[in-house]
Amino acid sequence: MKTLRLRLLFAIGASFALFWTLSSVWTLVDLRSEFRDALDERLAASARMVAALVADSPALTARSTAQRPAPSFIRTDGVACEIRLLGGGILGRTRNSPDLLGVTAPGYRTRTIDGITWRSYTIEQNGVRITTADRVERREQLFRNIAFATFVPFLIAMVATLIALWFAIRRGLEPLERIRSALAARVPDALQPLPVENLPGELAPLVSTVNTLLAKIERTIERERRFTGDAAHELRTPLTAVKTHLQVARLSGPGPDGSVALDRAEQGVLRLQSMIEQLLMLARVEGSVSFDEDEQLDARTVVEHAITQLPAASAQRIRVIDEGGANRTLRVPASLAMTALRNLLDNALRYGAADAPVVLRIHPAGLGIGFSVEDQGDGLSDADIARAGNRFWRKGGGQGSGLGLSIVRAIVSRYEGSWELTRGSGGGMVARLALPAD
Repeated sequence: MKTLRLRLLFAIGASFALFWTLSSVWTLVDLRSEFRDALDERLAASARMVAALVADSPALTARSTAQRPAPSFIRTDGVACEIRLLGGGILGRTRNSPDLLGVTAPGYRTRTIDGITWRSYTIEQNGVRITTADRVERREQLFRNIAFATFVPFLIAMVATLIALWFAIRRGLEPLERIRSALAARVPDALQPLPVENLPGELAPLVSTVNTLLAKIERTIERERRFTGDAAHELRTPLTAVKTHLQVARLSGPGPDGSVALDRAEQGVLRLQSMIEQLLMLARVEGSVSFDEDEQLDARTVVEHAITQLPAASAQRIRVIDEGGANRTLRVPASLAMTALRNLLDNALRYGAADAPVVLRIHPAGLGIGFSVEDQGDGLSDADIARAGNRFWRKGGGQGSGLGLSIVRAIVSRYEGSWELTRGSGGGMVARLALPAD
């Protein structure tokens, strides 16, 4: 929070200082030009006023300068003035006028006399040359005083603005501080939504997004808790069966009863192994495990490999019909495509009629490839179709792991495919799987 406050203060303060400094510099440059023009105009006005006074006193110019010394006007630290006859004599000048001030052409001039720089204006009228001037150094000092008087209020206003900005930003970020405090005060498993009352419009979407995320996390945690409980229960059942059959075999000793118990224990181990493999596959598909290194195969090859993973007796019941697109390459890792198809075939073989074939159709499906698995079993009710795909759900408490369709659903969700279960027109079920393809 402190970093954000400082960033906002720096950004706003720097922008304010930059623009106002540029504006002030622009104003000072313009003021400097206007200031010089005003002082030059003052020199010209003074020269014209002296010229008017000389014109009103013709006796002044009629006297010979040789008869008397050049008169001096009153002492002044301001404008210097010199009245000189065009013939070379001096009629008068101020005490602060340097020598040779009037020895110049008419108009404005900037000259250095005796180490002092002067800005002068000269006018020739009625046989006299009138020169008025002031020191450039005095001009600069006056301008610096004006600039300083302008800069000090700006500096004070700048500091006051930064202080006001600090408190304004601090107050404006109070809602964020309240959210931070509310999150910091929570225990790790508290996923209740954050309060959205009295929040500014800019923060309301953020808090709503966080609340949505918290709700998703809560649902995910609850789903994983149910999954953990269901998995523990499902694993406990075959383990208990294996333990029971081993105890029976131990008590029965060598003989038919012991052999049957061992066979059943082996079946329980195989079922347990299959369930663990399915659980691991589901965890890999739903997790962050990468399958990028897995190869991608065409639809026909995927079908052949999936069928070879089934028991030989069951695989003979499968009839493959190619309706187009079997040569296209699936954009799904081959191992996952085979797993999804094998699970659909295994369900059809398990719950379909034992003496009826299972038809697997390969056909185009939009931009991808579709697989339709048709069996001749008793089918499912609407309620069962809605539950199909849930973890550990089995029709009538069958002997499977109850994870096959869950894995199919996870695969199509990860790779933007689709699947559905519908009742066939002639009875049984039709499982349709669509996967993206090149």
